[in-house]
Amino acid sequence: MENKNRISFSPGLMNATGEIPEKLTNDIVLHSITQNNKDVLKGLTASLLMLPVSEVTDVELMNPIDYRNYADKEIILDIKALVNGRKIVNVELQMSLATDSTWWLNRSLLYLCRTFDNLKGGNDYGYIRPSIQVCIVPKELFSDTEPEFYSQYYLKNERSGHIYTRDFSLRVLYLNHTDMATDADRSSGLDYWAKAFLASTWEDLKGLAERGDVFKEVAEEMYTVNADENQRSLAEAHRKYVETFTTLTNGLARAEKKAEEAEQNLQKAQQEAQKQVQEAQQQLQEALQQLQEAQKQVQESEQRAANAEQSAREEKQHAETAEAELAKYIERFGVLK
Repeated sequence: MENKNRISFSPGLMNATGEIPEKLTNDIVLHSITQNNKDVLKGLTASLLMLPVSEVTDVELMNPIDYRNYADKEIILDIKALVNGRKIVNVELQMSLATDSTWWLNRSLLYLCRTFDNLKGGNDYGYIRPSIQVCIVPKELFSDTEPEFYSQYYLKNERSGHIYTRDFSLRVLYLNHTDMATDADRSSGLDYWAKAFLASTWEDLKGLAERGDVFKEVAEEMYTVNADENQRSLAEAHRKYVETFTTLTNGLARAEKKAEEAEQNLQKAQQEAQKQVQEAQQQLQEALQQLQEAQKQVQESEQRAANAEQSAREEKQHAETAEAELAKYIERFGVLK
């Protein structure tokens, strides 16, 4: 039976099939569709804040980009949104984590601090807008924690667990753990957003749009970006730049790791060689001591031999003297009877 409630798409999107050239994981594509469609921006921020869309009454993109001059200056591609005129949400894609993700952890903290530093001159500190840094990543940032789909981090007391403030927080959406989405994650639509980021074909994307609400708009806006030669070219150039940068960064990290390992091996070899030299020196010293002891023993033996020879000479001399005395006696008194 035909589904009369089936979502209708624009002719171009309806006929689009196969692989999506530039996907939602491309910074330019994501920034473009949230800049061009406020409903998409509202839907994304509401899900990341785990709020019903109805509670997001207003959302403003604080860093729009003029793509006509994109190549003329450095552009920050984060999505920085002011929600309900009060809360700032900064969303950053990082699909190409380097081998060592320490730099990314420090960078996300730096961005959060910059976002929180939003007090205008002369205002009371109570006017600082709550700030949330959202990182969308393809894999774990930490190897020593249990994996999860959506992590939320706050400043807290280490002993009691008391949260210092909820106005300064960092969240991480792990696209490799959509199967671990909680009921709250699914209720907010985060699992569908993750699937949208991971969608590689138009069929996948249109399948998500069958859910209705904002994902039809996402699909339409993505098709518009990919159909526009200028925007698609910018997105493609940016993707290739990121891929090249990641390759070079990972290569550098591997080279540094190998250099560190080589240095450690060299130090280990030097330590082993030094140990062997010390052992050889110790053995040589012991051999010298043994030689000196042997020489001493030889000298003592030679001295004992000389003493024995001297005693033998003296004994011989005594014997000769006694023999001479005996001969004189015999000569004088005759043979002894």
